[in-house]
Order: sequence, then C-alpha cells, then structure tokens
Amino acid sequence: MIKTRQWAASHGIDVADSLPAIADYDEPTPRTSQEIAIRTIILHAIAATGYGVDPEPIAEWLIEQSIWQYASPAEQTLMKSTASTDDELSEARWRQEAQWALLWAINKVHSLGLPTQTCDTGSLVDDIMPGRGESIEPFVSSARLRLPGEILAENDRTYNLHCYARPAIRESTLPGDLIYPVLFQRHYAFEWLTGDDQWDEVQTDT
Repeated sequence: MIKTRQWAASHGIDVADSLPAIADYDEPTPRTSQEIAIRTIILHAIAATGYGVDPEPIAEWLIEQSIWQYASPAEQTLMKSTASTDDELSEARWRQEAQWALLWAINKVHSLGLPTQTCDTGSLVDDIMPGRGESIEPFVSSARLRLPGEILAENDRTYNLHCYARPAIRESTLPGDLIYPVLFQRHYAFEWLTGDDQWDEVQTDT
C-alpha cells in the first residue's frame, strides 16, 4: 500500500518534518501563548483521565492552579464522572495529539511532521508538562508563540491532508501508515487555535 509521504506528495503537499513559514503573513492568532499553554494543561488532564488516572485529584489541582474554569463543559463532566464510556475514554486519550499540536504552536515541541506516528508520551510527561501538584506558572510564562507564517503553513498542511483523507477512507485508499486520529486531533487543535469557537464547539469541516 502507498505510504503517506508518497500519497501527500502526489497531492502537492509538503512532506518535510518542519515547514518553512509562509512569507509575508503576519496576522496573529486569536489565542495568546498563555491561553494555548493553559489549554495544553487541560488536555493533559483529559488524556490522563482517559488512561485511567483518578480524575478527582487532577480536578483539584486544576482548581488550585485557578484554571478549572478553562476546562470545557464536556471536559469538566468527564473529570467528574464515575461512569465514562469506553468511547469517551478513548477520545480522551487521543486528545494528547491535539495537545502535541498546540505544544508545537508554543515552541514546546520541535516539529510535527506527517501524521504517521503518535506523540512522544514519555517526553510529554517527563520533560514538557508540569507535574500534578506543581505550579503551572513557569510552564505558562515560558510559552512563546511561533510566527504566524509558521502556524499558517502547518495549519494549511493539516487541513489539506484531512481534505484528502476523508474521501480516501471512503474509498479504502488511505495510506497504511497514516494514523487518522492523529490527523483529526491536529486539525481540531488548529481550528481552535486559529478560530474563536469554544473548545467543545470546534468543527473540522473539509
């Protein structure tokens, strides 16, 4: 079966791990670096809940750090629930891929590349994110947004890949090494990052 790199290139999509910034584009994102950093912490909490970590102390930590209110209604419900379904927990686990994309946007991750592998969970937990119980201030204050042209380039690639992936799924021609949930979560993250929808209301139209 065709590989993602060949498939993407055949559609005129840049396959480099790191894309050059789109020249002369300087429109800032509607989200601040601090807002994005807080969203990655919320997603970290959601993914942990999906992996079976007790959500009660996680929620308590978010409250202590004064960011509980930034969790969406659906996220708050998940962290309060004692009877989440397998599908809800699976979706929660995949949220770390949206988290990874947003971490890239604030210069906490070097590159995204093609959606052919999942994020580095070990680095995510051990090296990047603040641990539960720790102050989030150093992490949030050190977040630095990438240039608008860099974000636009990666956003465009993600959107275009998703546009081609959806019909490929229907036609059973999706490359065997493309991990669709990774692509979907990246698209979701970029739609939130570049738009003004609340997290639960984000649409990934193609």
